[in-house]
Amino acid sequence: MSDSVQIDAGEKLHISVVEMLHEKLEDALSNHQNVELDLSKVGQVDTASMQLLYVYKVAADNAGIDFNLCKPTDAVIVGAKLLGLQQHLNLS
Repeated sequence: MSDSVQIDAGEKLHISVVEMLHEKLEDALSNHQNVELDLSKVGQVDTASMQLLYVYKVAADNAGIDFNLCKPTDAVIVGAKLLGLQQHLNLS
């Protein structure tokens, strides 16, 4: 069974935090840890951050790791919808 790691996405999910978030997600992937990404405070998203979430979701699925987007705000859901990623990220 895989360990789990919880990551707080903070208030802004955009290019200025993508590198830091990428490092945390890659670390979890390399350690075969399930991820719970807390999106409850996110008020802003951009394309770069949504692309990162999608690419990581694919990588996690391929590795058999759970990647859960927890408590997504309207900003996250709308951003995913505008980019056509809502279903791919399991956001409804």
